[in-house]
Amino acid sequence: MEESKGLLEPLLAGQPRSTRQQFAAPPAPPLGGDVEAAGGGGGGGGAAWAGARELIEEPPVQYVQSSLWDTTINLTNAILGAGMLAMPRAFAGLGVLGGAVCVAAVGVLTHASIVLMLRPTERSRKLTYAAVMEHDWGRAAGIAVRLTIILGSAGFLVLYLIILADLLVGSAHYSGIIPDLWPGLTDPLPWYFRRTAVLTWATLCVAPALAPKTLGGVAPISVLKVACTAMCVASLVVLCCALVAQGRLPAFNWLPQLSLFGDSWAERIQNMLAIVPVLMTAFVCQMSVHPLVQDLRDYTPLRMRMAVASSLLITGLIYAVMGAAGLMVFGEGVKGDVLTNMNIDDVTDILWGNVPLAMGFVATVKVAMALSLVLSFPITLWPMRQDIIETLSETLGTHQQLTPAAYYSLTYISLLLIYLLAISISSAYQMVGLIGSVTGTAMGFFFPGMLALRDPGGGWRLRALGWCLLAAGALLTVIGITSMDED
Repeated sequence: MEESKGLLEPLLAGQPRSTRQQFAAPPAPPLGGDVEAAGGGGGGGGAAWAGARELIEEPPVQYVQSSLWDTTINLTNAILGAGMLAMPRAFAGLGVLGGAVCVAAVGVLTHASIVLMLRPTERSRKLTYAAVMEHDWGRAAGIAVRLTIILGSAGFLVLYLIILADLLVGSAHYSGIIPDLWPGLTDPLPWYFRRTAVLTWATLCVAPALAPKTLGGVAPISVLKVACTAMCVASLVVLCCALVAQGRLPAFNWLPQLSLFGDSWAERIQNMLAIVPVLMTAFVCQMSVHPLVQDLRDYTPLRMRMAVASSLLITGLIYAVMGAAGLMVFGEGVKGDVLTNMNIDDVTDILWGNVPLAMGFVATVKVAMALSLVLSFPITLWPMRQDIIETLSETLGTHQQLTPAAYYSLTYISLLLIYLLAISISSAYQMVGLIGSVTGTAMGFFFPGMLALRDPGGGWRLRALGWCLLAAGALLTVIGITSMDED
C-alpha cells in the first residue's frame, strides 16, 4: 500500500527532491485511527466514515510554488495593517527622529524573533509554528500557539471589518465616505447605509478576495494592497509639501518630548512603554511566516531571510514616512487614528481653500484605506485556516488535502463567524489594545523566546536573548492591558 502523505505534503510539491527530503517530516499515524477503528469495528459505521472522508479530502496535487518576490510581497501584506494609522500619534511623543529609531528597533526585534522561529523549523523539519513549539516544548505549547494564531487572526479580521464600516459610514470620530460624497442623505442614514448593513456589504466585498487557493494566487492581491497603502502615505506627503510651500508647517519635535508623556516620571515611563505594543501590533507577522516557508520555491535559509529582511525594510520605510508626514501635517494635535484628522474642513484649509479638491482628496484616501483592508483578508485568514485544518487533521485522522468544497466551506464559514463578531463588538480600539498586548507579544516575544531557550546550537547568547524576549513580552503585556483599562 502506498504511504499516505501528510496534510501539508502538497505544499512541498514542485520543489527539488533534495529540498523535499530536507523538510518533509515522517508521516504521523492518524490520531483518529483507521477507517475501521473510527467506525467502531467496521460495518456501516466504517463505510459512513470513509464516505465522509471522501467529501472533505482529496489526493495531493502539484502546483507552482511562490517565487522570492511572491513571498516578499505576501509577507509585506501580512505586516501592513491598521496599526499604521496610529504611527503619527506615536511619532508625536517620540519626535521624528525618535519615532524613526523606534520603528527601526522594532523592525530589528521582529527580524530576530522570526530568525528564532526559522532556526528550529529548519532543524526539526516541522512546517508550522505550532508543530515547532510542540516539538521543542510539548503538546500544550503547540495548542497554545494554535489558539493564539486563531484568536489573533480572527481579532485582526474583526478589527478590519469594523474600521472598514467606519470608513464607509463614519464613526464618532470622523465622517465616512458615503456621507462625504452624498451630504444630502437623511440623518439617520437609510437602513441600507447603517452600520449592520454596511458590515454586510463589506463582508460580501471581502468574499471574492478569499478565492485563491495558493499563496502565489494571493501575491497579485498583495501587490494591490501595498499600492493602496502607499497611496495613503503619499497623501500625507502631498499635504506636507502643500504646507511647506505655504510656509505653514505646525510645530513638531525631532526628539522625544517628555512633557507629552505626563507629569511624573512613573507616568512618563508607563506612557512611553505603552507605545511599544502599538508598534508591535503594526509589525506582527509571525503567524504568517510558516505558511510562506512551506510555499517558497527552492527554499534555503538565505532566501527566506532575504524575503523577511526585504519585507521589514519596505514596511519600516512606510511606517516611518507615515509617522513623520502625519506629525508634520497635523502637529501635536494628531489623533490616535490619523483618519480623524483627515476631515474636509482641515484638508480644505491646507489645500488653499479648494473645497472640491479637498473632498476628492479625503474620499480618495479613505477609499484607498478601505481597499487596503479588504485586500488584507486573504493573507491574514491564511494562517488561521491552516491551523484549523491542522487541528481537524489531528483530531479526525485526515491527512490529505481538502477538496475544493471543504476548503471553501471552511473559508467562508470562518468569514461568517468573523462578520457576526464584528456586528456584536462595539469598540474597535479596545480590540487593538488587546491584540497588541496579548496575541502580538505572545507571537513576537513569548514563543520565539521559548524557542531560543531550547535551541541546542544557540549557546548562552541565544539563551540570554530568549530570556530578554520573555521579560519584554511580560512587561509589554502588563503595560498594554493596564493602559487599555485606564482608557
